[in-house]
Amino acid sequence: MIKRLKDSLLQKIFMFLKRGIAIEEERQRHAQFLSNATIHTSVKILPNAVVANLSQRPDLINIGKDSVVRGELLIFAHAGKISIGEGCYVGEGTRIWSSESIAIGSRVYISHNVNIHDTNSHSTDAYLRSQHFSSIMSTGHLKENIFDIKASPVVIEDDVWIGFNSTVLKGVKIGRGSIIAACSVVTKDIPPNVVVAGNPSKIIKTI
Repeated sequence: MIKRLKDSLLQKIFMFLKRGIAIEEERQRHAQFLSNATIHTSVKILPNAVVANLSQRPDLINIGKDSVVRGELLIFAHAGKISIGEGCYVGEGTRIWSSESIAIGSRVYISHNVNIHDTNSHSTDAYLRSQHFSSIMSTGHLKENIFDIKASPVVIEDDVWIGFNSTVLKGVKIGRGSIIAACSVVTKDIPPNVVVAGNPSKIIKTI
């Protein structure tokens, strides 16, 4: 009887400590995000979430209320802006990288391992690309775009669902309510309320 009580007490202490550690870890994640982004107090920052604000300007990354982030948000040192609306989900392993502007509406669900990029990240010129890589390795990302890195805004409207392993490339607008099937590559604008699939993605049905 005493042993059972002792075991029960130890289990309760263990669960209490485990819960306390989880709360502290969540607090630290929020603090790290708050130093790099502007987020609503209701936003959930789950394990594996990363924010890389190379510009060191928190006002350039905005996350609306009730959104959940498990992926990576990155803006480059020379430029970039990310805005995420209300009630959104960014899945684990997803990378949202900006050197121009990525505007995501509300109730947008982005599955795991999705890539959304408004930039080529490097120059298409081989010499400039090599110089850019050497510069990053030696001194980090520069505050000026001196390597001819092309970028164009991405807009994802409300109620879009993006399936796992999909890629959204620069200059794309995805219309409200559309669904991007898993493993799609979006290279051009998608109208509202359609399902697209494939590489490059094509409309397969209207919703």
